[in-house]
Amino acid sequence: MPRVVPVLLVAAALAGCGTRPYVPKEYPLRDGLIPKMAVNGQVQVRNAQPSTDEAIVHSYAAQLASNYKDITQLMVDQTSKEIAKNGRASSSGKAKAIDLKVTYLQSTYIAFYWKSELKYNATLGTSGTTFEKTVNHSTGGGVFQDLNGCIAEAVMNLLQDPRVIGYLAE
Repeated sequence: MPRVVPVLLVAAALAGCGTRPYVPKEYPLRDGLIPKMAVNGQVQVRNAQPSTDEAIVHSYAAQLASNYKDITQLMVDQTSKEIAKNGRASSSGKAKAIDLKVTYLQSTYIAFYWKSELKYNATLGTSGTTFEKTVNHSTGGGVFQDLNGCIAEAVMNLLQDPRVIGYLAE
């Protein structure tokens, strides 16, 4: 019996270790965070991230892993939803496309709160206007809120960018 207790303690300690899946989920943005915008023509937001390779997005005691294609898809879906919700649409303009590609997402635990960083590329239409942005987010609400909130904050960041606002209004 004395030998079993240390083995059980080690097994219990290691149970929290390892890699767990992180499945990105929408963190809803309340009304007013994205201002109303003119949208002239149909807008298609597309996922330009081909990589489905595993990416570690959090590492503290246990690791959380996802892939940038799935993370980008959540950003694409939420961006499309926010454009539909906040856009003053006019169908008279030509069709538009925004290609998104998340290239980095990482959440770090720092004494009772989490701090995350997300990097993404956006390409506006066929003109080739491409830019990279970095978004930071922090919360005391847990690692999942941090990761999902960072993606939502990236959507806000994108839709408040003057280049995107101008492109959508063309």
